[in-house]
Amino acid sequence: MCFFGHRPDSLTFCAGGICLPEKALNCSGEARAIILLSGCAVNFITAAVSVLLGYKGMFAAVHLILGVFNLLPFRYFDGGRLYSELKGREVGTAVKAASLLPLACIGVYSVLNGKLPLSLIAAVILILLDGRS
Repeated sequence: MCFFGHRPDSLTFCAGGICLPEKALNCSGEARAIILLSGCAVNFITAAVSVLLGYKGMFAAVHLILGVFNLLPFRYFDGGRLYSELKGREVGTAVKAASLLPLACIGVYSVLNGKLPLSLIAAVILILLDGRS
């Protein structure tokens, strides 16, 4: 944001990371897209650097998952906001449903392996609430 000459008035920390209010993204479409993608890019770069340095454990995996997760096409995530910016409309129900399928598979796999993925459950609840407002 600083690169484009914008300073956020406030930041909100939420389950998915740092949320910028809409008024903070009051800039050109290209600048908005770059700003929205920058958080995911930092996650991907962090994962890549940690793997290159030989740290292939949870640290790299968490950053990779966070980067992909934030690109999901839901209003609360960068992917949904970016989709709306590029297409000029909200994400359709079919795209949202298709995005939930991999999350459901990961959840079932985790439960079958004896783990209860609380963060995944919280994310799915947030995603399901996305369609209600």
